[in-house]
Amino acid sequence: MLILNDSQPRGLGYYEIDQRFVDAPVSLGFRHFEADTYTCSHCNSVVILNPARVRERYKCNGCNHHLCDNCASLRYAGAPCKTMLQVLEEIQDAAVRQAEHSTLILP
Repeated sequence: MLILNDSQPRGLGYYEIDQRFVDAPVSLGFRHFEADTYTCSHCNSVVILNPARVRERYKCNGCNHHLCDNCASLRYAGAPCKTMLQVLEEIQDAAVRQAEHSTLILP
């Protein structure tokens, strides 16, 4: 379910690190961290939303989904909109075409 408020992706996922009850040195610099997440539709990477981020998240005009910063930079450079689902379907279609054209020689 996609819940969007003020053009920011929200409610898509949740990430939590809880080290409040661990008797060890704090390795990450904090004992408890919570943040919303979303999945980039172009590369399927999970993006942890930084609550202190002030710059806007990129929303792809082609697929109408929010992208990670890496995929957003590729889109700004002129790369076409291609979701991970489209990439996987292209790979599957290519494998089917290759299987149809190959001849199997049995002894």
